[in-house]
Amino acid sequence: MEKLKPVSRVTIGEQVALQLAGMICDGRWRAGEKLPAEAELCRALTIGRSTLREALKSLAFIGMVRMRAGNGTYVAQTSPGLLERILARGLLKTEKDLADICETRLVLETELAAMAAERAERADLDLLEELLDASKRHTGSNGANSTVDSGRPFIELDLEFHMAIATCAKNVVLRHLLVDIRGVLIEWIMKSQELPGLRENAVVQHEQIFESIAARNPVRAREAMRAHLETFQRAYTLMGRIVSSNIPAPSLEKDARESAQVDT
Repeated sequence: MEKLKPVSRVTIGEQVALQLAGMICDGRWRAGEKLPAEAELCRALTIGRSTLREALKSLAFIGMVRMRAGNGTYVAQTSPGLLERILARGLLKTEKDLADICETRLVLETELAAMAAERAERADLDLLEELLDASKRHTGSNGANSTVDSGRPFIELDLEFHMAIATCAKNVVLRHLLVDIRGVLIEWIMKSQELPGLRENAVVQHEQIFESIAARNPVRAREAMRAHLETFQRAYTLMGRIVSSNIPAPSLEKDARESAQVDT
């Protein structure tokens, strides 16, 4: 008897994303072509606008479409290889590897964010804000007032932002645990940057985390960190399902960075 495989839960948004990906790769819409209006797609798919936008944002994040605020959604150029490049190097080479590190970060960093909201001092908040402003410079956002060297790589700023939150929590043991997996964190960040919409999305989410910590709201800080950490895993899972459905994975396009700049 063939070994049974676990059944994974697929949200309606993911189902819609997979269907749209299939239609794009079947040539229903060609590269550079504008997708039908949201209202038309909602009627054809019998779904609500929020579900459609969830699906489109997922496809935009992995570079399969470009969403232009006020101007619709366009098909990006596609080619195979993105998923393979993400898994090609380092320690995180399987879906299980990524799931394990995501689970570890969820356990550790969501609580560190909540503790930071309760314990961060003024100097801690100032450093977080400076790191955030420096990161914004990499996306063309307003970061002109940053005193942190914005010439540093985005990967370094991303990692330091998370380490600074651990410092804000004022728990030396928990911070050391994060330091112990620093190498894996760097690899996680490097792999996630293969995705066209990563930087813009990361900056937006970092800002939400910072605002929650600055507002002394541990519940919101915990939720914001969880949403941030789950973003890459969701994108990776979607790519895996696209590949398993024989749909080509997207290529990296410079203009795909527009994908993250969407109306919510």
